[in-house]
Amino acid sequence: MKAFTAFFLLLPPLAGIFLGPVNTARAAENCAIASSDLTAVTAAAAQGLMVELATRRALLTRTITCAKAEAQSLQNNLNGLSVNDDEKTIRSQLSDKLNDAMNYYDLEIEKVGGAGIVGTQIIAKEVLAWRTSNYDPLAAHVANFTLWINDQPLFDTAKNRLRSIENIVTFINQAAPQNDLQNDLASAQSLVQTASDENQRVANAFLQSLPPNQTLALIQQSLQSLSDAYQKFFDISTIVRALLSAKPQ
Repeated sequence: MKAFTAFFLLLPPLAGIFLGPVNTARAAENCAIASSDLTAVTAAAAQGLMVELATRRALLTRTITCAKAEAQSLQNNLNGLSVNDDEKTIRSQLSDKLNDAMNYYDLEIEKVGGAGIVGTQIIAKEVLAWRTSNYDPLAAHVANFTLWINDQPLFDTAKNRLRSIENIVTFINQAAPQNDLQNDLASAQSLVQTASDENQRVANAFLQSLPPNQTLALIQQSLQSLSDAYQKFFDISTIVRALLSAKPQ
């Protein structure tokens, strides 16, 4: 998920109106906020305080509604992931936090209806600060979790591949022990185990609510160990092919 960029832009003396690109693919159709919206506020101001206030409230409400729609879409995608029983706990925690985010946006929308010019400015600043410190990290957590879940088949495939290679190496060593082959197999076994351990640390990181950048680093580390294991698989396959193609002396 790609978070809003420059979600709120305070524009004095029209402070309190939120302007910035939004992810219209994941939010409501009317989420795109353009320079024409600012022009509309300027035009409304020329017509009097009440017209300007109504225009500000409408734009502010629309923008917060879009933020809620993005959170809802993120939650829908999250809840649509195929997870096992252990992963359901993590998903449930993230989904609950997205519920909290949507409830927060609802409360802010309710406040807009009774806000004056200064009130809309205050709401704008509050929502911007809250989004930066709360929603953005949450969205990053959900993105990391989605990446992690989608990577899980890679670990299962690697374990299956390792078992197959172990059988091949055992068969070959029964005929004639091959030290290089055995050493590469030991390395592959160690790397697959390391990747598995690192993968479990990712799960623990989610449960402990570690910062998103730390969780992402753990994901990348586990995938690197898995990549190294596949390199060993390739080395073993090369040796096996050479042995099988060698002519008897």
